[in-house]
Amino acid sequence: MAESAGQVRSVPQGSAVALTEVYDTALLDLDGVVYAGPHAIEHAVESLERARTAGMRLAYVTNNASRPPRVVAQHLSELGVPAEPADVINSAQAAARLVSEKVPAGSRVLVIGGAGLVEALQERGLVPVRS
Repeated sequence: MAESAGQVRSVPQGSAVALTEVYDTALLDLDGVVYAGPHAIEHAVESLERARTAGMRLAYVTNNASRPPRVVAQHLSELGVPAEPADVINSAQAAARLVSEKVPAGSRVLVIGGAGLVEALQERGLVPVRS
């Protein structure tokens, strides 16, 4: 905790300037930040709409590799948060990118994971195999 003039600060201070004026893009974790399972977190939909209306680009980041970005974007849209697959970045995409930098396009890659990982590898020109 930061101390100022002998006082301990235990809660974040507000910003004198709207974050949408300072930043172009917000990277938003999903589970527990934007939604919890099938439900939006209280105030998330309205807050994200205000940020979007003010011109901020919203990118949704998740370490859940089981669902492809199109499925996550659809879920967000159903909750009232308009999203496209390109707005979603998941850990499967990160893993596929790393693999694609190490092996040539068309390489067969053993997948031990869900549809999200299969799709991410295919998008990188790799051939997912199960055994």
